[in-house]
Amino acid sequence: MLKLAFGVAILLSCLMPGAPTRAAETADFYKGKTISLVVNFTSGGPTDTEARIMARHLGKHIPGEPTITVRNMGGAGGMIGANWLGQVAPRDGLTIGYLTGVAVAAAQGSPALKIDPISIPFIAGVEAVSVYYGRTDTGGGLRGPEELMGKQDFWVGGLTPDSSKDINLRAELELLGISHKYISGYPGAAEVRMALEKNEVQVTSESLPTFRMSIDPALVKTGKAVPLWYDTSAKFWDKGHPDAIATGALPFAAFYRKVKGEPPNNDLWRMNALVAEFATSLLRTIHLPPGPPPETVGILRKAVAAMSQDADYRAEALQILKYVPGFSLGPEAEKIYLSSANIEPGMRALIRSYVEKGYALTGK
Repeated sequence: MLKLAFGVAILLSCLMPGAPTRAAETADFYKGKTISLVVNFTSGGPTDTEARIMARHLGKHIPGEPTITVRNMGGAGGMIGANWLGQVAPRDGLTIGYLTGVAVAAAQGSPALKIDPISIPFIAGVEAVSVYYGRTDTGGGLRGPEELMGKQDFWVGGLTPDSSKDINLRAELELLGISHKYISGYPGAAEVRMALEKNEVQVTSESLPTFRMSIDPALVKTGKAVPLWYDTSAKFWDKGHPDAIATGALPFAAFYRKVKGEPPNNDLWRMNALVAEFATSLLRTIHLPPGPPPETVGILRKAVAAMSQDADYRAEALQILKYVPGFSLGPEAEKIYLSSANIEPGMRALIRSYVEKGYALTGK
């Protein structure tokens, strides 16, 4: 017994000094360094706006309090930035991706996504609501969403046919039986918004933060546009998303029931619902490049969780975005993200076929 106690004492004496050393190493990892936060869309859009607010607050929750700068890398519906993070970005823990659309691209097996989505370590997800809106002069006059049912051959604007924005825009109008024309290829949401203001397109969708910041004051309140419906996670289909109720619009499923009756039991409905679920529960995801220093994953996960409850962060988000983003954190969120790479083959083929039809419509 004495030998055992002596042996344990020796073991503890060997282990205990190491714990503070490892803690000190963790604290020193980011000290005096600069983290590059890569955004896979152009400046001025919702992804960029959210990322810049995060960049101003995340650093103080990372041991060593590094400086965080934002780098925009838009194009190809966000896939240029996502591919750069997975293929080219330094793997030293000093680059983070704030990415839109990776889960949806993975779900459909998009050829534009050149990386294995599982290879970029998942830090957190960002939940979202996508609000559809149209010009009030569409088809001679549009005072509310029900009137869109009688319109036809107006232009719908998107990013790329394989983006969730475009898939859901086309599918939901098709489910409602509304004839429309489709144009895509805008580099970012800000450019689509400007196209609508110039009357190049008449209907599109926008994230809830940008809808509140820009669309509502500049277009809705001035009588130039009207909200139509919004996409949200299925858990909000019946009661509505608490942050979106003020728009006056309904979740798409509720709007469909209002104007068409019970939803159809067909592949188009199921495909649209699946894409919308990934696009709203994990519209944006935060990642490190493949193979980062192991300790950085845990450090950043804890930092994002702490930032999400930071009073200063929440106040700035509320001031600028008019709501506080909801973060998907922990093992369950990571499980949902990883599931996007393992979609049932038949459904993946259906999504790809629908995307290819979109490319054919645009002549690309």
